[in-house]
Amino acid sequence: MSPRVRDILRGCAIAIATPPSPDAGPEFAAGRRGLAGTLAMIAASEAEHLAAATVAENADIRALFAGASAYDAALAEAARQTDADLATPALDAANARLRRLLIALHEQAEAASDAALDRAIKALYVRMAAGRRLAMPGG
Repeated sequence: MSPRVRDILRGCAIAIATPPSPDAGPEFAAGRRGLAGTLAMIAASEAEHLAAATVAENADIRALFAGASAYDAALAEAARQTDADLATPALDAANARLRRLLIALHEQAEAASDAALDRAIKALYVRMAAGRRLAMPGG
């Protein structure tokens, strides 16, 4: 599971708004504020490219499905779809459906010893990971 930006920011707000216990000491409070600030900066950075990364990933998965529709009719249908709703929850839901289909396709490709499709899927996994690479603050 990947945490959503809004969940991270909610957690940061709660961490900042909730006073520490009296015995925690000032170092704990300062550390908690620092961690919440760092997480908020990471979430803000992620929010800037989240939609574009998800749309690109969905398009890459659909393109792979277009070439592998012989495995499953659902792949051909998924390949024809587009991301009409660019709201984060809709993109996330579409991405989750596509990833489940991709995993099922990968299992079928492995079972069929389809080396070409297996390589194509693994290359897609690499592109997906690169597209989701987290930009750390100060780095």
